[in-house]
Amino acid sequence: MPWRPWSSRRAKFGDNYGKRNVYLIGFAVFGVASALCGLSQNVYELIAFRIVQGTGASVMIATGFPLIFASFPPSERGTAVGLNSVAWAVGAVAGPVFGGVLTSIDWRLIFYVNVPIAALAIFVGRAKIPGWLNARNPNASRINLSSATLLGIAIGLVMLWLTLLDIQLAALGGLGIAAFAVAEAKSKNPMLNRDLQRNRGFVYSVVGLGIMMTAFFGVVFLMSFYFQSVAGFSPLAAGVWVAPLPAALGISNPLAGRLYDRFRFPAIMAVLGAVIVSIAVFLLSYALKSPTPDASILALLAVIGAAGGFVWSPSISSAIQFARPEMRGVANGTAFTLIYVGFAASVALVVSVSTASLPAALSAQIHSGSVTGLSAASALLFDQGLASALVALGVVGIVGVPFLVLVLRQQRKQHKGLVEESMDSTAAAAVAG
Repeated sequence: MPWRPWSSRRAKFGDNYGKRNVYLIGFAVFGVASALCGLSQNVYELIAFRIVQGTGASVMIATGFPLIFASFPPSERGTAVGLNSVAWAVGAVAGPVFGGVLTSIDWRLIFYVNVPIAALAIFVGRAKIPGWLNARNPNASRINLSSATLLGIAIGLVMLWLTLLDIQLAALGGLGIAAFAVAEAKSKNPMLNRDLQRNRGFVYSVVGLGIMMTAFFGVVFLMSFYFQSVAGFSPLAAGVWVAPLPAALGISNPLAGRLYDRFRFPAIMAVLGAVIVSIAVFLLSYALKSPTPDASILALLAVIGAAGGFVWSPSISSAIQFARPEMRGVANGTAFTLIYVGFAASVALVVSVSTASLPAALSAQIHSGSVTGLSAASALLFDQGLASALVALGVVGIVGVPFLVLVLRQQRKQHKGLVEESMDSTAAAAVAG
């Protein structure tokens, strides 16, 4: 998955230039960059084009959910978000399996296949997305390029530190975060909107979701290592074995979205889902102690996927729901910035923990991406490291639960305020009558 650190900045593009236009431009950039990735002649060109591809993807993601919220009434938004998330889950299932097939033919095909998909999406989007959704926000603020650049650099350095465990990278990353914080404090146009920073419901939602996605995303990445390096499966077979997680996610997401519209305090689903995800990840670490996968691993992956859907849909819906309508583009972009920081941190955490106790030569081999053809002894050591990484992901999940509990408290507080406001209005009308 391409790196997307600047989603909140892309969201402001939607506010300034119209969400429909920006959404479709994102598809165009993604499609063109995918073609260029396929045409790349060396790793440096591939990395450069992947950055462009990630930029296009971030544009689509930052404007996608605000388009949904603008298109549906409040009583149907959770359902719409849940159904939209099915596409994510289907892609997560089809990606490893179909990608494995394409890679066995020619690795370039995994990029070329995106080109007709992007073209079709642009054609359908132009025909089906109403023009009124392209309205610009006259109060939208200008884009803060300096803060966005500082944040991107700081996040990149921190991710490198988590992966390579280099103290110099840690220091540079810390300086980058400090520089970003100072720039934001002094800026009259901060990248992270101050109204949203003061919105406790929004802050708790995005922080809790970002932490839970750190615990969640790493599982698929880690299990692909396990199935190929420890169990000795082909990329195609590994994709099939991982499939229960995204398949269950695809089923639970629309269900959670539908329940979101019916629950008075829908964050309770996110709290329960987060607890189940964390427990299942801990249990999966014990299941991985066997070099031969069995049905228990498949069952636990399905549980993690199903519970993850009850975290994802209610949390992203709550984050956007807490924001004022005119702020939902920026709110969505900020949320996805933290989500993808969580994704990158999850991958870095898995790599660093799983290789921490390995011999230097084996650790260097894994860091270089060469994880197939390990000796039996090396595979056993790596298996133990992967089990430890799962324990770390489970701990991260437990850390995220209190933030989702705070979201629940904010929903109750918001509901109480609405009830009191309604009672005051009724009383005032009675007096006036």
